[in-house]
Amino acid sequence: MKCPKIETLTGIANGTNTLFKTSSSYRPGSVQVFRNGLLGERELVDGWTELGFKRIRMDEPPQAGDVLQAYYIPA
Repeated sequence: MKCPKIETLTGIANGTNTLFKTSSSYRPGSVQVFRNGLLGERELVDGWTELGFKRIRMDEPPQAGDVLQAYYIPA
C-alpha cells in the first residue's frame, strides 16, 4: 500500500477557475481537500469532484490568496 500524500494543489485561485491538479494520480475516493487549512465537505458548497488522473474540480472557485491542499492516497 502506498503512503498518503498531502500537498498544495496546482492551479490558479482567482475567483473563477475551478480546475486543479495533484502531482500524482490518486486512488478514487481517497481525496480530501483543505481550503486555507480547513477541511471541506465533498457534498457541500465548499466541496469538490474527483475527475481522475490528477484532476479535481472545486464546486466553488477559490478566491485569490486561497491555499488549496489535498490529502490522498496515490494510485
